[in-house]
Amino acid sequence: MNNFNTLVIGRGLVGTAAAKYLSSMQEKVAVIGPDEPTDYDQSLVFASHYDQARLQRMIGKDDVWTRLNVDSVGQYEGIQQQSGINFHNPVGCLYVNPAGRDGYLERATALNNRFQLPFKSYSKGAEITRDFGDFNFPSNAEGLFEASPAGFINPRLLQKAQQKIFEQQGGVVVKDTALEVRWIDHAFQVTTHKGNRYCAQKVLLAAGAFTNFFNLIPKKIALTLKSEAVLLVKVSEAMAIKLAQLPSLLYEIDDGATEGIYLIQPVQYPDGAYYLKMGCNMPEDIYFDRIEQVQDWFRKGDSDRFAARLTAALSLILPGIAISETLTKRCIISRSIHGRPYIGEHERAGLFIAAGCNGYSAMCSDAIGSGAAQLIVHGAIPMGYPDGAFEIRY
Repeated sequence: MNNFNTLVIGRGLVGTAAAKYLSSMQEKVAVIGPDEPTDYDQSLVFASHYDQARLQRMIGKDDVWTRLNVDSVGQYEGIQQQSGINFHNPVGCLYVNPAGRDGYLERATALNNRFQLPFKSYSKGAEITRDFGDFNFPSNAEGLFEASPAGFINPRLLQKAQQKIFEQQGGVVVKDTALEVRWIDHAFQVTTHKGNRYCAQKVLLAAGAFTNFFNLIPKKIALTLKSEAVLLVKVSEAMAIKLAQLPSLLYEIDDGATEGIYLIQPVQYPDGAYYLKMGCNMPEDIYFDRIEQVQDWFRKGDSDRFAARLTAALSLILPGIAISETLTKRCIISRSIHGRPYIGEHERAGLFIAAGCNGYSAMCSDAIGSGAAQLIVHGAIPMGYPDGAFEIRY
């Protein structure tokens, strides 16, 4: 049986970030989780970082999310240099509300003043399309543009970079799926799918949508799990080059069919082709209560039924793009009660949680992981975050 000071369950973006920070502060740290599945029918768990592009903005919904973004992006250059893996593409991020001014745009000035995050404001749709001619927006649209370091990241490469640094610092990677966590003989015992057992004085549960499943947690936390379908549009390399300066887009449309569109320029995927990515919320999104439902969604969920609707929405935003070949992907958003991540110690002393990231974890996973690691080692979240900001709810 292997013994560790701290064992992190979850080898995604938050888990590998936390493991990296923990291994810089203490010895005998392990992170456990399977590789990206090659056969979805055989995999027990899944993650939403199996992707090449996730949006990065700086100005968040409020002070807490903005600081998480700022703290994360502030580490990117160091992570890239230390790992030798480049994952950050600072092409800028455009936020547009087709209906006009909204609460986010109202708060942006105050957040800029506090965090020194400059942006360019737009009060008319024509002004936006003047600067970003590939896009098309209604005349009464308003928005803002954040230049570098906003843009997008490659989540697969970010996860790889965090894990590489973790291993450089002596961390142990266990490629397995944790199925049970029990407190036995003054230590946590973690049992895996392969039948192995590991012991640790402290455990960080960073298992995303699977946090409440299997026998990982003695008392479930309050998480709402929602499906999300993503459209990938295949484009030529020439088109990808043409759109290489296109900023990431957050389009706050809510027309009864689509809500909260995000769009990222074409990037190259593992199959060698270039795909433009777009996703959003829809009225038919599914809410999950049981692990079997989650597994069925990832394995065989009918995301293709949304392809025509998403393609039509994309054509209105980017009328100049020729759409011939598309495919859809499936992911899950884990929502907390208070709309911020849960970062804290469970009622079971020594069991820590980092979960419920509300669809924003990719762009600020480093700071979420850092906060969890500092709580485990030093007993407190980093200074500057409000008391109770990340309180766990059951």
